[in-house]
Amino acid sequence: METFKPEPYWLLDLGIMNAGTMCRAVWDSGRSFNRNKVDDLVAKCRNATPAASAKVLSVVSKDKKQGRPVPLNTVALLKACSKALGIGPHAALSVAERLYLSGYLSYPRTESTSYPKSYDIIGTLQDQTHDSRWGQYVQDLLKTGINSAKGGVDMGDHPPITPCRHARAGELSGDMARVYDLVARHFIASVSHDAVWRSTTVRLAIEELGEKGNFTIRGKQLVSPGFLSIVLYKQYGDEAEEGTVDDDDEEEEKNLPEFKEGELYSLFFPASKKSDKVSVTPAGGKYSTLDVKERMTTPPTYLTESELISKMEKHGIGTDASISTHIENILKRNYVELIPGRKLKPSRLGLVLAQGYHLIDNSLVLPKIRSDIENECNLIAKGIATKEDVVKKAIELFSNKFKYFVENINKMDVLFGSSFAQLQDVGKPFTRCGSTRRYLQYITGPPPRLYNKTTETVYPLPIGGEIKQWTGRNCPVCNFELCLYSVGAPPRTFPLCPYCFNNPKPEWGAIPGEDNEVASGDADDEAKERNIRRLAGKNLIRECPHSDKHPLIEEMTVSPDPESDGVLILDPHLGPKWRLVSTRDPTIVYLPKSVDKVTILDKTDEVLGCHLMSIEFKDGESPIDGKKKHISCFASDELLQGLVRVHHGDERLKASSGGRGGGRGRGGRGRGRGGGRGGRGGERGGKRR
Repeated sequence: METFKPEPYWLLDLGIMNAGTMCRAVWDSGRSFNRNKVDDLVAKCRNATPAASAKVLSVVSKDKKQGRPVPLNTVALLKACSKALGIGPHAALSVAERLYLSGYLSYPRTESTSYPKSYDIIGTLQDQTHDSRWGQYVQDLLKTGINSAKGGVDMGDHPPITPCRHARAGELSGDMARVYDLVARHFIASVSHDAVWRSTTVRLAIEELGEKGNFTIRGKQLVSPGFLSIVLYKQYGDEAEEGTVDDDDEEEEKNLPEFKEGELYSLFFPASKKSDKVSVTPAGGKYSTLDVKERMTTPPTYLTESELISKMEKHGIGTDASISTHIENILKRNYVELIPGRKLKPSRLGLVLAQGYHLIDNSLVLPKIRSDIENECNLIAKGIATKEDVVKKAIELFSNKFKYFVENINKMDVLFGSSFAQLQDVGKPFTRCGSTRRYLQYITGPPPRLYNKTTETVYPLPIGGEIKQWTGRNCPVCNFELCLYSVGAPPRTFPLCPYCFNNPKPEWGAIPGEDNEVASGDADDEAKERNIRRLAGKNLIRECPHSDKHPLIEEMTVSPDPESDGVLILDPHLGPKWRLVSTRDPTIVYLPKSVDKVTILDKTDEVLGCHLMSIEFKDGESPIDGKKKHISCFASDELLQGLVRVHHGDERLKASSGGRGGGRGRGGRGRGRGGGRGGRGGERGGKRR
């Protein structure tokens, strides 16, 4: 709902004028998101010769019963009070308990939806015969004979909620009067006769439009009101929430004029403002109109209290006695807020908390674990399981979950820090999200991360380098806008996709920064290194943040790295100082200064699979036989290898003692020879990480 963007759509609107009544027909093809196609359909009818008309294909009328409500249990009472009376579940149960203690209602905490055989339905009805509101209805019901209660289950705990004694009009006040009124009417309705509706469906077609020309008109009339005469609210139970209402029940209550199969209703198109023609309404009072209506898509709505109760009951979350308390708790703790329509809107706190649980252990917020506990308790009640076994199992389960949660609590801290940071901490928009196309906020941390305010999603970034913007370039995998990640001195720069970094795929290979310990030979140093990696997880990265098989890296790869198990890619900074960098070692290959432009070609080497490079030199400075352009597979191009300068090692990790030797080495894959002055070139003494 937070990321929903309304979109326009169009539909054909067919109006049928019959007996002075304009009936709107529903387009069977639904809606179209292409305005031109819908306009073309109207134009086809407008220009048809002979004139187009809407033909009645069939008229079907049938009587259908609307079943009386089942006896009232606690859950049904809470939903009815919320939907029909606007009283919250916690308050409704409290009011019902006060009515019970005052002797007006039966015990309100019950799961039963069927009256026990011993229950005196006739006697309870006779207590209500003198009521000024429904007394006459009850007297008539007793004369004609009551119906047996519909369906339901007797759980054996307590009978359904019913009135225990008559409360005269004005005897109760406030919510107590409203709840008593609802319970009394519901009880009477549960033993009343079903309501009967006459449903009429008219099918029409415009021949010129083929399969796109089918329309339907529906309407219904109340034939016998039955229980509807006593209840004030037609639907406040499961039927309106669980999707069990069929098309007939959703029809608008209206009287349709008489339609006959085979009737034709000529299409009448009013003249446009630009036309000189005068529109004349067809004689006889029977005609049809066809037009295009524009609408906007709407987001799904928030759950109402009544709908939430239904879902809690369906998934076994809570009992009839505790459901109202659970809903009251999330309101008191500001996880949700109550908005008009008795709808529950998640607060920022609630969203972040739920996402944090999902991030660490999603079973803590999914309904299954709670319903499993409830089922175990039911097994105890049935004698199938013992209390000791169930308690032991539950303690062991939640003890392990608690330990795991504590070990990963830092993930929750990241979410809360992102959502509730001060504005100055949130920073400015940095890169765009590939899903919502909204800007992600860069939070410097620690730890550094990108935060989507719209979806409340956090993308942790690698630690140990510098993160920069790289505007306008998107990841070929997820369409997220890319960043640049620089490590070492001199820096090696790599492309960074925030989404792929946090969601690596197995086919990309080993995840950088994981299980990559440094063997220093000193036990204390190794322990410290392991501790740093454990605390920082995968975020401490001193190499390319993506695997070499990631499509983003593969499309920039120009050679394997002979010094490591990585590859050489073209530095994404590009010119004017062109260079190649190793994804796994602190190695930089500097191309000659005479290079003016380097382009990575789509063509790859058949053996190595690396991309070829097109190298263009500055005018008059080409070191390769004066050629302006040179196509190179760097791994096998000894000519180009002899022209490069290679830097091995990271200045930040070098010992303070010892010179900078190793100058401008040339040749042999750039392994650096000689000890020229002041050079920061390759060192023969091995790699330093």
